[in-house]
Amino acid sequence: MKNSNKIIKNLLMFLSYFVYQYIVLFIILLLGIKLDTNLSKNIYLISTSLIYLLFVLFMYRKELISDLKSFKIKTILKYIPIYIIGITLMVSLNALIYKITNTTISGNEENVREYIKLFPIYMCFSTVIYAPFVEEIIFRKTFKNMIKNSTIFILISGIMFGLVHISLDGNIYKELLITVPYMIMGFDFAYIYHKSNNIFTTITIHSLHNLILLLIQFIWR
Repeated sequence: MKNSNKIIKNLLMFLSYFVYQYIVLFIILLLGIKLDTNLSKNIYLISTSLIYLLFVLFMYRKELISDLKSFKIKTILKYIPIYIIGITLMVSLNALIYKITNTTISGNEENVREYIKLFPIYMCFSTVIYAPFVEEIIFRKTFKNMIKNSTIFILISGIMFGLVHISLDGNIYKELLITVPYMIMGFDFAYIYHKSNNIFTTITIHSLHNLILLLIQFIWR
């Protein structure tokens, strides 16, 4: 019974990641709140993201406190080579896929660049803090709590992480192919979490990964 409750809780938390924004938008529409300026959109994006982040942290507070107590920053160095392998494969696959599909940038990447231009403060918060915490908990911790087999956990975690980065704006088949490099990083983070057994290991690496990519976007835009 206890195990069933644990699975239900983690499954509901995973689903909450997808339905939360729709619930918020429904409330916004119901109240007739206008989001017609960049300031109002920034406030909306930051506040709703912060609320969901706090909700996720609260729901996993006991596990997070336990992991934080045992977390040692120096252990990050142990998993950097695994991360480098993952990012190398990701970049190589991206180059190959872009050449095959004659694409210069994915729909998801295009959306990210546009958001950086319009909402730089929000994107800094979202990229370096919100995404690493929420995505590692939702796509790593929830699945690890539900799936005992490490191989299946890594596969499902990576696949779902890749699919969530799909953009529905373009050719669906091309976008599915472009999600494969994201899956590679999902497998990479899932493997690191499996080996370290501490969610703060992948949160830290994920945050550094996103920070590097964000800085590149700011420098090259």
